[in-house]
Amino acid sequence: MKLHFIKVIPLVILSILISCNSQNLDMEYDCDGTKIKFNDLDRSFEVGGNDLSKNRDFYMNQVIIFGKFYGDSNEASVAIFNKINKKIEFKEPSQTRIVQCTKVN
Repeated sequence: MKLHFIKVIPLVILSILISCNSQNLDMEYDCDGTKIKFNDLDRSFEVGGNDLSKNRDFYMNQVIIFGKFYGDSNEASVAIFNKINKKIEFKEPSQTRIVQCTKVN
């Protein structure tokens, strides 16, 4: 019995390591035609193919993801995704647009 237990432990550990691949944690949403993709483990955030997590002033917590598209702090266009209510808010200096998102995968 003890020998069988010793053989099973490495298999359990290996299966846990394989299942913890960070690509499995990618979340994808369709927000009125705009594709949103984020990964909490990698701290990545893509909006329409633009990786906002590489830009200055990127912020992510358990509820909100915030990223700037371009510009300085006064003229920046930003995207704010709320993970709880699945909505993204696009803010530009002249307008604000809020869109409901649906999960893709």
